[in-house]
Amino acid sequence: MFVLNVLRGMLLVAEVCLAAPVLYLGIVSASALRAAKSRQAAYARSRLSPLSMTRFAILVPAHDEEVTLGALLANLAQLDYPRNLYTVYVVADNCTDSTPDIVRASGVARVYERFDQARRGKGYALNWLLQKLAEDRLLYDAYVVIDADSIVDPAFLQAMAIEMGRGTQAMQAHNTVLNADASPSAALRWIALSLVNHVRSLGRSGLGASVALTGNGMCLSHAILQRYPWQAFSVGEDYEYYLALVAHGERVQYVPEAVVRSHMPTKFAQMRTQDIRWEAAQPVRKTWQTAWRLLSSGLRQRDFVRVEAFMELLVPPLSLLLSFCVLTLLAAIAVWSLPALLLALALVAGLACYISTALYLLRPSRSVYKALLYAPGFMLWKLWVYFVLRKNKKHASEWVRTSRTVSVP
Repeated sequence: MFVLNVLRGMLLVAEVCLAAPVLYLGIVSASALRAAKSRQAAYARSRLSPLSMTRFAILVPAHDEEVTLGALLANLAQLDYPRNLYTVYVVADNCTDSTPDIVRASGVARVYERFDQARRGKGYALNWLLQKLAEDRLLYDAYVVIDADSIVDPAFLQAMAIEMGRGTQAMQAHNTVLNADASPSAALRWIALSLVNHVRSLGRSGLGASVALTGNGMCLSHAILQRYPWQAFSVGEDYEYYLALVAHGERVQYVPEAVVRSHMPTKFAQMRTQDIRWEAAQPVRKTWQTAWRLLSSGLRQRDFVRVEAFMELLVPPLSLLLSFCVLTLLAAIAVWSLPALLLALALVAGLACYISTALYLLRPSRSVYKALLYAPGFMLWKLWVYFVLRKNKKHASEWVRTSRTVSVP
């Protein structure tokens, strides 16, 4: 009986620890639901005002992207924004295919070819391109980064220009999935990205916090790049730069009206490469060090943005968090502890509400709901990646391109 009581006590302690991130996600979800309506009304009013004359440079890092780049360039040529107010630049980074030729033939963009086998990756490519533009005296009000496998909505630059008109210096678009109906794995990725890139971003903005930069669809003003030059070179260069901005007291604003959709892998070999790169982007030790620095400086300077970034940084991946909550539920049944059982049910219900928020706000197609049947297998795969495959040094140390099998429609 003594051992059973000890196990019950340990289980309750574990559930209390899990309750912190679940409660955080619940608060963010409620904020997202509230912010969705107010944001939509505010954007509708803003579109009635005269269009801003903001000049944009659209930067496209491309490493052997001949399969998808043509569709993106055609898409960027048709944006609902004055053509003389934006220019597209592609950095062909260590390319061995026809990527540079596709850019030249398109007549839509200018290409800069870069060859550096020692400093490989998206972060290095962006840093180099920004330096080249500065050397050529090609200066713009803001710089937008778009991945080569993406398609942007026609009103993308309009939405960014409206936000720039409000004085915002760093912005992140709604980064979502283009081919959610292509396979169950793509649909499940749509859910995962919608939760992180939309629900959490919308909710965090509603709370007055900073959202994370996700690389694809981020927009940085010339002024902020002057103050904080791009020096992020890790696999997770976008998140690294976001943390640097927050550490300096800056705030990234979410712009849900600016939508960029990227092609997700549908085959296992493609998924493996991408998932390892994503999960390896932030080493655990470095995450804790960064988190404590944010917390200490946030408390010292009474900065809510940094304290909130600390809380966000310590939220485990959804597959990990949901798995732990389900395990505590099974453990509560096994030791038959009513308080632990009720708390475990509350934890699982809280995560279910969090997931439902994305479905409610974005109203996806029926295929996304059907893909939920594959969620248990997908979670097991993500756990395997997180605990085993993320240690693969090849994918953790450099930008390994995810192969594509079809062109973006």
